[in-house]
Amino acid sequence: MQKGNSAYIKKINKQLVLKWIINEKSTSRASISKALSISKPTISAIVDQLLEEGWIYETGNGVSSTSGGRKPVNIKFNPKKAYIIGIDIGGTKIAIGITDLNGNVCGLIDFPTQQYLDGDIFTEIKIRVEALKKELQIDDSKILGMGVGVPGVVEVETGIVHEAPAMGWRDFPVGEKLHSQFAYPVYIDNDVNISVLGEHWKGVGIDKKNLVYIAIGTGIGSGIMINGELYRGSNNSAGEIGYMVTDREYARTYQPIFEGYGFLESVSGGSSIGSKLSARIGKEITAKDAFDLYVKNDKDAVEVVDFAIENLSLGIANYISLLDPELIVLGGGVSESYPVISRKMEDIISRFTPRKCEVVQTSFGKEAGVIGAVALFLKEYDSIYKI
Repeated sequence: MQKGNSAYIKKINKQLVLKWIINEKSTSRASISKALSISKPTISAIVDQLLEEGWIYETGNGVSSTSGGRKPVNIKFNPKKAYIIGIDIGGTKIAIGITDLNGNVCGLIDFPTQQYLDGDIFTEIKIRVEALKKELQIDDSKILGMGVGVPGVVEVETGIVHEAPAMGWRDFPVGEKLHSQFAYPVYIDNDVNISVLGEHWKGVGIDKKNLVYIAIGTGIGSGIMINGELYRGSNNSAGEIGYMVTDREYARTYQPIFEGYGFLESVSGGSSIGSKLSARIGKEITAKDAFDLYVKNDKDAVEVVDFAIENLSLGIANYISLLDPELIVLGGGVSESYPVISRKMEDIISRFTPRKCEVVQTSFGKEAGVIGAVALFLKEYDSIYKI
């Protein structure tokens, strides 16, 4: 056997053993050997190495077999072996969190984006990260790296954001800016791409291999997972559902709600709903205000919101017909009103799809982007610990 092949096999075996320990919560060397069909001496050597490196720890003796003999020593995964920084850069706010290896958020802070956008926003991110590390008493030796979500089309390999209307960025070197501030490995992707990774890892999409996450906020975007892998497309812009056209007649005269925004987000996004109803009633209101009026059966609100819901539902129906996902998860500010609009959406979706697909609201709160960013890092970073 060639040396390279031998090293690769050792690494794969080490990954398999660690993954088994993580999934089993508590196990023993003998149980791992039996489950993975790897010899006891090999398992013992791998476990000893994982113990030495701090990935696992021993918890005491388990129960001996019916034939007696020495009691097995139980071992568990150590989620505090290292920590990951997750950053969710949004047009309204930037959320920064630090999680352990199990995705538990140890600390979370956020600050307004626009206040710092004209200055050095990355220096501000650095200041906030350092403050959070100090508060949690976590030093650099315990940080594996950083995952970052950005609201735009990202060239993952270089960290260049080709277009992010909410940030006013075009061909902007986010990766270079972050690497100038941090010595850790940094991975950057579109914010909805990281969201679908987060849902698959720790959210309502656990164990789903074909999954779509749709963020409905100021704009509308989606992240797509096919056969357990994130689908980015040939230009890293897959999932731009906000550009989908769902009304041929209205498409002839529509104007984007913001420059660079597509048809669907210009008729169903939060800003569209708020601005259209504002124009009708003659005063400035938000999408949340619009849904509050919708619940009260306000005539103008019902017309504006119903039009938005119909177009959004058609867009989702098209996704279901094309991709046949196991689950569609809705996130973003507008999704908070899903309990109010779910029946109407379900009726429209079921009318235009060949088979049923469950559509649910995300279970995450403000930590959603941070967990997604951490999931991105753990998915991309070359380590024995993979999610």
